[in-house]
Amino acid sequence: MNHKKSDPPYTPAFVTVKLMDIGITYTYFFVVGLIVAKVFDYIYSDLLDESKTDWKTYPIGLFTLNILFHFFLIGVAVYLIRNVVGAIPYPLEGVAGYQHKRLKELGGGAVLIFMIFLFQKNLTDKVKIYAERVIGVTATAESSEVETAVEAEGE
Repeated sequence: MNHKKSDPPYTPAFVTVKLMDIGITYTYFFVVGLIVAKVFDYIYSDLLDESKTDWKTYPIGLFTLNILFHFFLIGVAVYLIRNVVGAIPYPLEGVAGYQHKRLKELGGGAVLIFMIFLFQKNLTDKVKIYAERVIGVTATAESSEVETAVEAEGE
C-alpha cells in the first residue's frame, strides 16, 4: 500500500469514516442508477414508442446505430451523475483527516452502470435480440420468478 507522509494516518476512526463514505456513495449510485434506468425505459418505450418496434426484422444497420446511441446516452448520463454525486457534501468531511474528494469510488461508478443496464428492460431486450441476430447467441436462461410475476401483472 502506497502511503505518503502527507496522507492522514489509517486510524480506526479514519477507516470507519472512509467505509461509511464508500457505503453512502454506492447507495447514491444504486438509487440514482435505478431512477435513471426507469427514466430511459420511459423515454424509449413510451415517448419514442419503441415498444411497438419489431426488432427481429428491423434493418440491422439502423438497429446497431440505435443501440450505440443508447449506450452513448448512458455514458453521458453516467458522467453527469458521477459528477453530481461527487459534489454532494459528505457530513463527516475532515473527521480524522478524511477528504471525500479523494475517494476513488467516486470516479468508478461500476454500481451505477450495472444498475442502469440491469434495470433497463428496453435495452436488455434489444441487446438480447441483437446478439441473437448478429452473432447467433440466444439467451438460454429462463425467466426468473420475479420477471414472470411482473409480466403476469402487466397482462
